[in-house]
Amino acid sequence: MGIAVEVYGAEKLAQMRMAIEKLSDSSLQQELLESIGAVVESQTRRRITDEKTSPAGERWEEWSPGYRKTRNGNQGLLQGNGDLLDSIQYVVERGHVRVGSPLSYSGIHQDGFSGSVQVSAHSRLVHQAFGRALKHPVWQSVGAHNRMMNIPQREFLGLSTANSDELMRVIGDFWSEVLP
Repeated sequence: MGIAVEVYGAEKLAQMRMAIEKLSDSSLQQELLESIGAVVESQTRRRITDEKTSPAGERWEEWSPGYRKTRNGNQGLLQGNGDLLDSIQYVVERGHVRVGSPLSYSGIHQDGFSGSVQVSAHSRLVHQAFGRALKHPVWQSVGAHNRMMNIPQREFLGLSTANSDELMRVIGDFWSEVLP
């Protein structure tokens, strides 16, 4: 065991002082947070479109057979018409970056849900009846009712190990360009 003491010259101390001053520059902090937000937003979109796994690498549960029948051929898990994917965004506020979706149902996909929901009265366009396609779709009035739902968790927000590694490279590259 031993103790080592290293003494830096005045030039090295001046470089360190300049680096500390740059680190306290709020415009640089904002720029870094914007970069982080853009990368995590991109990672999240990729998780939805390509990976279809949680940040921990767990595959999302497939649709139930009954629900699968209601989907068009070009729709995938969490994609449907693209509303969730299009809603993924990052926001930089007060020295923090948040990535997520403002859609009310995004939390249900992120966390899963099992329970009863109240459905208000509405009209819907019926395209088939008794398992057969209708020649001319008709509008049907639906009364208010409760419906049991069981939506499995399909976690899409968060950082995988690969995501964290990519972020560390982005942060390292950023600071290597800024610091002497």
